[in-house]
Amino acid sequence: MEYRQSHLSKGGTYDETIAGSPFDAYMARWEAEYLRETVPQLTQGGGRYLDFACGTGRITATVAPMVAESVGVDISDSMLAIAQQKCPSTRFVCADLARHPADLGLFDLATSFRFFGNAEDDLRVAVLGAISRVLRKGGHLIINSHRNPHAIGSLLQTLKGGAHGMDLSYWKISRMLRDQGFRIVSARPIGFWIYRSRMRNERTLSSARAAVAEKTFRHRLWAPFAPDCILLAQKM
Repeated sequence: MEYRQSHLSKGGTYDETIAGSPFDAYMARWEAEYLRETVPQLTQGGGRYLDFACGTGRITATVAPMVAESVGVDISDSMLAIAQQKCPSTRFVCADLARHPADLGLFDLATSFRFFGNAEDDLRVAVLGAISRVLRKGGHLIINSHRNPHAIGSLLQTLKGGAHGMDLSYWKISRMLRDQGFRIVSARPIGFWIYRSRMRNERTLSSARAAVAEKTFRHRLWAPFAPDCILLAQKM
């Protein structure tokens, strides 16, 4: 199934799915912390913000209070219904910007989380182009790539003969961004230290040691080998 169609009816279960997976919930916590730390430096409390493939508004709800105006776009009505409940002051639009440009104006900041790791290459490129068209020159894009085939755990799985079905490495998404006219400003790895599946449990991930490990391995150097990575890019 094409990724476009995979989440159309999942609005009622999507948040529960993330919350029910200790590792997904862990990534979500650190993604939110990064956004709360970084976005105010970019927007100074103003600006127009677009959340592309906003889903149920998980990222929108974190960023919207830090900007002057927020817009969320997704192709799933069921997802947008949940997002509107979370973010009543945000304008949500059901549209496929990669195929049909919408009159949304220009934005100073855009995000897109849990999209690029799942999408096909042609869709990834089309979406980066669509976002670029509605982002002001000098504006910022924050995305994440949470399915890295070169993460330590994934590499170990491959060495053992396992298959993970992931293809979006740090270098690949970085090249795609550059090809679409973006300059990578920073990269924040998440979960670099989590190299075994047995470490992906609630007890380990909620421990004080996990927080220390996360902050120890937050340097860009570790991004190519982390299971999740947040990339901050600027439109040139």
